[in-house]
Amino acid sequence: MKLRLLKKTRTIPPGSSNLHLLLFGVFLSFVLFLYVPSVLADSVDRAYQKAAKKYYLLYKDTPFRDKEDNWLKTISQFERIYKNHPNHSKAHKALFNIGNLYRSLYKWNHKQIYIDRSNISFRNLVNEYPKSNLVDNSQFNIAENYEVYKKDKNLAYIEYNKLIEQFPKSFYTAKAKKKISSLGPPNKDLQILPVTENAITPIDLTRARFGGLSEEEDKISRPLILVSKVDYWSTSDWSRMVVNIKDDVRYKYQVLKEDKSIGKGKRMYIDIHNAFIPKKFKKKIAANDGLIKQARIAQYNKSTVRIVLDLASLKRIKVFHFKLPNQYKIVVDILGQSAINGLKGEFANAVPKKQTKKNNFVSHIKPGRYSADQNAISLSKALGLKVKRIILDPGHGGRDPGASAYGLKEKDITLKIGHTLKTLIQNKYPDIEVLMTREKDRYLSLEARTAFANKYKGDLFISIHFNASKREHIRGIETYFLNLTTDNDALELAAKENQTSLKSISQLQNILNDLMTNSKIQESSLLAENIQTSLIKGANNSKMIRQRNLGVKQAPFFVLLGAEMPSVLVEFGFITNKKENRLIKNKEYRAVLVEGIFKGIESYMN
Repeated sequence: MKLRLLKKTRTIPPGSSNLHLLLFGVFLSFVLFLYVPSVLADSVDRAYQKAAKKYYLLYKDTPFRDKEDNWLKTISQFERIYKNHPNHSKAHKALFNIGNLYRSLYKWNHKQIYIDRSNISFRNLVNEYPKSNLVDNSQFNIAENYEVYKKDKNLAYIEYNKLIEQFPKSFYTAKAKKKISSLGPPNKDLQILPVTENAITPIDLTRARFGGLSEEEDKISRPLILVSKVDYWSTSDWSRMVVNIKDDVRYKYQVLKEDKSIGKGKRMYIDIHNAFIPKKFKKKIAANDGLIKQARIAQYNKSTVRIVLDLASLKRIKVFHFKLPNQYKIVVDILGQSAINGLKGEFANAVPKKQTKKNNFVSHIKPGRYSADQNAISLSKALGLKVKRIILDPGHGGRDPGASAYGLKEKDITLKIGHTLKTLIQNKYPDIEVLMTREKDRYLSLEARTAFANKYKGDLFISIHFNASKREHIRGIETYFLNLTTDNDALELAAKENQTSLKSISQLQNILNDLMTNSKIQESSLLAENIQTSLIKGANNSKMIRQRNLGVKQAPFFVLLGAEMPSVLVEFGFITNKKENRLIKNKEYRAVLVEGIFKGIESYMN
């Protein structure tokens, strides 16, 4: 695979004739920590030195750097150090180098997936190695990636501001202040601002945290709010609990320290302020169900409802909320130790199926305009991806029809697509199990769909939808993965699919900004890329329509939030467009769409 260098990029200073000086400068910035000779170097040190030599060659003007695969192989070497030896002194340096390598790949070929992976690598360093001497540099690089390469001044402002707040004495703080001054504040309409409370707590689980209404808003006198229902889903290493409330509230959550001397194990509680439960409310929510040993709810005092969870294991929690019409939901995701161990290495999916050579697939990055190379290394070999179970999620259902136009309901057509796709996958790959969140016309909440995927340990999660627009001429196919966005159309679509308002979507983005530590984002973006490419190619080859490619996009879809596997949401077309609507009603065209998404999944796997 020959790497084609672009003659001009925005990163090259005016007047520069080639990339040599730029690359050499980047290399000099990091050469001090790339080589740390030691007579007593252990195997990890030796592996790091080996990868560092490749890193050195990539930033020299040699033929070695001209092949994209050499970059991916070097990234793979550093990833093995970070994933297999996360506590080693070289792990944070390996992660930093991965971020730089992905950034350089993006500079040369402008594949969006590489700048996303660069940000994910730097963000993982910030979150997982807070004491690293590279953490401030990594935070600056995240902000710079948003500003320079993603051209998103709103998110760049947020990330620069994080650097200033978290590292006031850093060398990079002065640079960040200058950047903020030139960028100006983020778009007020989007309300994408930093939040003060982390929704994910990977380090200190015992510190009390608050969410929902501010302290000032909570002091305003108003009637007590009804806690109407508590739903939960649980396995041996993952649990999700959803508290359904009739209106906005302020809440507090905290993990309590173990005290085995009095028989108290791992526990956490959630206090819901200015709330009440009916007298006949079932107090015992769960017992001996996977990760949750026991869950109970009670009226703690006149204005506080308390939920207490006794857990078999606890390593990480995510607590967030979102608002629907006449309803407010607090979501608690809990990961046990075994789930964390699985996420640190390869996918740990305990699927009760005999593994065969046929289903032991790995994904790879498509060569695009680069030619294939027999020695090419696939990205999946670095990520260790295997697909044994796929979760299909036909959107909407039951009392929720989704979009409707010209006699067509979204809930009906997504179910047909889901059934046909399930049959196709199982016929082609009988060793891959395919499950559907709904097999018939029934209502299923958004949080229950992700919970289903996690509970049954899916390796891929694909949410099936059709689009709608007030502008009837709009048509085309687009595929989404979960991420922050400032694209107004993407935000509007997310609001529609989340069944909420743009204001609530903005609040969800605030929360999502603190949940962006899930490495599944990079696999999800790759899955989305493969599916989108195959769908467009299939539709156009059918000669039934010259389909419009609306591209791979990112947005805060709640149905994807909290998924522990690569996840995408596919919008197969606009049922409000008369031409597309007629085609969608056509069984032959639906077969084209199903074949297109199947080939996209197949391309991702193989």
